[in-house]
Amino acid sequence: GNVSARHFTSFKPGRIDYTPHRHTIQTLIEAMNSRLTCKIAYKSVMARRAKSFYVDPLKIFSHNEALYLHAVKARTPGKRYKEPEYNPLLAVHRICRAELTERHFSFPANYDFEKIFNQNFGIIKEKAFRVRVKFSKYAADYASERLWSPDQRIEKGRDGSVIIEFSASSKPELTARLLSFGRQAILLEPAWLAAEIKDTIEAMRGNYSSSRSNHETKR
Repeated sequence: GNVSARHFTSFKPGRIDYTPHRHTIQTLIEAMNSRLTCKIAYKSVMARRAKSFYVDPLKIFSHNEALYLHAVKARTPGKRYKEPEYNPLLAVHRICRAELTERHFSFPANYDFEKIFNQNFGIIKEKAFRVRVKFSKYAADYASERLWSPDQRIEKGRDGSVIIEFSASSKPELTARLLSFGRQAILLEPAWLAAEIKDTIEAMRGNYSSSRSNHETKR
């Protein structure tokens, strides 16, 4: 049968309005099509002002309702090139300005987006570590339906719970995801991260206790 776009849509809570960033996106697409190095001004989350540098843009992709640019750091004119520890992963909406240069670059022959980003859980790529999580009740069904990493292993319990072992590369993202399940997800390993999550929960509890006390005092 005929497939029509009117049959599909997406639910976008907390979405970013990319209307003001259309010129940036168009510039990046042109740079990728023509293999041209870009000069960009980028303001990271905690920075007071934007920082300028040069990149060879490789891929734009979406994650959690946001667009990201994966690029290779390029040489700054007049300066000696220093090999970066890692290649830039940039939130498109934080790019304040993108300008095309006349410098051409060669797309890396061995570039493999799947190997870089989809081998373990987390868009942030730090040193990978193994994780074991016990999911119960509805979270068990939800977690079992999803691929956390290609090398994951699932153990099913008689009570309907599951233990999933997988690879992760981002502590903040993993912590946030597990906390979103409330008491229906328990991190079994690694122990050091379980301790950090416990501290986070205690701090959250303190925040709510303080908030309630302040509210009652104002009343």
